[in-house]
Amino acid sequence: MSAVWTAAIIIGGLFYISFIWMIILGLTRLRLKPPDHSAEQPRVSVVIPARNEETRIGATLSSILAQDYPPDRFEIIVVDDRSEDRTGEVVEAVSKRDSRVRLIRQSSVDPNLSPKKQALELGIRSADSDVIVTTDADCRYRKGWLKGLTQLLVPGVGMAVGQARFDNPSDSPLWQRLQSLDFQAQQTASAGLAAAGMPFTCSGAGLAFRMELFDEVGGWEGVKHLISGDDELLLAKAHRSRWGIAAATGPEAVVRTVPPANPLELWNQRARWGSKGLYYRPSRRLILAGIFLFYLAMTVGPVIWAAGGPGQIWLGWGILKCLLDWTVLRLGCRLFDEGFRPSEFLLLELLHPLAIVVLAVAGHIGSFEWKGQRFRSRGG
Repeated sequence: MSAVWTAAIIIGGLFYISFIWMIILGLTRLRLKPPDHSAEQPRVSVVIPARNEETRIGATLSSILAQDYPPDRFEIIVVDDRSEDRTGEVVEAVSKRDSRVRLIRQSSVDPNLSPKKQALELGIRSADSDVIVTTDADCRYRKGWLKGLTQLLVPGVGMAVGQARFDNPSDSPLWQRLQSLDFQAQQTASAGLAAAGMPFTCSGAGLAFRMELFDEVGGWEGVKHLISGDDELLLAKAHRSRWGIAAATGPEAVVRTVPPANPLELWNQRARWGSKGLYYRPSRRLILAGIFLFYLAMTVGPVIWAAGGPGQIWLGWGILKCLLDWTVLRLGCRLFDEGFRPSEFLLLELLHPLAIVVLAVAGHIGSFEWKGQRFRSRGG
């Protein structure tokens, strides 16, 4: 048993080191040479899918309308996805005051396809702009967000990847602060991987792309049945196209979004995020399998040690992982002008492998709730 575990942690660890090295390489490139910006300010359509967001959509619209961007160069399209509250009425009231806001109602959906992807596509096909920016209905933005994101679309670049963070108050409980730090690390990694030429993940809360790219890759055709992945799976298609992908930097690139309100919401969110892992292309699945093997070996490590196995190997890999993860977060903090608490980082390092293993499995064999609807994993 010990020999099998030793082989697993070494093989998986090599995958993990290679993966983190790519992130560090990309973040270093962004720090030394920020991405090019265009002087152009293209016509932009901001598309927001919204379901049961009555209490948040008004503030989101106000934040976007206050952008430091020519008022006649952008519009906001909100797609009300069968809301059971007053979301549509709130948007309609704003649209009467500001003609840049448009409301589209999605009254029915194909039950075999992702409701969010259907809402996004409905909004995108209704746009009259060359550039689409997607975001969520519960976000806040700095005034330079829209300008900073769209100006990355220089000639040859078809997609710009922004950043998202959970908007936690300072007195949040520990579990919320830990999941917020984990999300910060994920988003930092997304910028590094994009800059390293291996874009892997992104957030639909801040994603800009050309309509030309969207049409060329066929939108979400082929992955529309997957509940999650409106952002990452579109990114994967873009990466296989002729277009380049840029990562946004600076604090203006960061969108603040509402975190899960309780542990059950967190479970559902992370299970949903993990539900698409088997649908990446083979090379990405191989990387994910190697990293999963490493996390699994790290999770089992204390049991092996307690049974008299080579605990020093587990401890050594744990320290190495901690140093690599620390480096990624520190580089990200410099790029996005943010920080983290070292004590919370160390606690998260202890919990992270087990959480990843459990949630990855749950995302593929169970079900999860999202926006008042229950979905079953396609792998379950």
